[in-house]
Amino acid sequence: MKKLIFTLMTFAVVLLFIACSNQDEQVIREFNFTYNGKDYHYTPQISGYDNIDIYSGVYNTETRRIYLGLNDVFGGEIYFDIFNCAYLNLSSSLVILSNECKLSSFQNGHDMPIDSSKVFIYQSGSLNLMIADCKTHYLLGNPWYNSCTASGTFELTLANNNNETIKITNGNFKNFESDR
Repeated sequence: MKKLIFTLMTFAVVLLFIACSNQDEQVIREFNFTYNGKDYHYTPQISGYDNIDIYSGVYNTETRRIYLGLNDVFGGEIYFDIFNCAYLNLSSSLVILSNECKLSSFQNGHDMPIDSSKVFIYQSGSLNLMIADCKTHYLLGNPWYNSCTASGTFELTLANNNNETIKITNGNFKNFESDR
């Protein structure tokens, strides 16, 4: 009887050890940068947190970019891709991006030139984006979406035609979920 109890307890401990060792490690996601002398730190739990998104270009590397929809920080949304195309739109109109980083403004159903005093464009910087651990997620047995883990660094200076600049330094992110 003692041998049976000892065997059952040993088996229970082994099962508990296996179950605990198979749990996913807690992944810490970080997104950090410095702007106007202030450090910003985000630790999102899910993609799109605080309107920060990273596009991995799983199917098309030309779509690799970051999006910073931090209106409370920049007053508008920043788009920055791996080909050094970047802009910050402070105007009330929609900015359209076409091939070779050509920007236009969509107003009253027409493409118009951008208001270059309110749209800041790329002056200098770099975006280093590393993609890893891509996987397909399923819903009811069917492929639903793909996600990858993105890590990297960035620096960015934008300017408008009034020689006003937006400078972001010390940009880095790690273990950031990218779902496109």
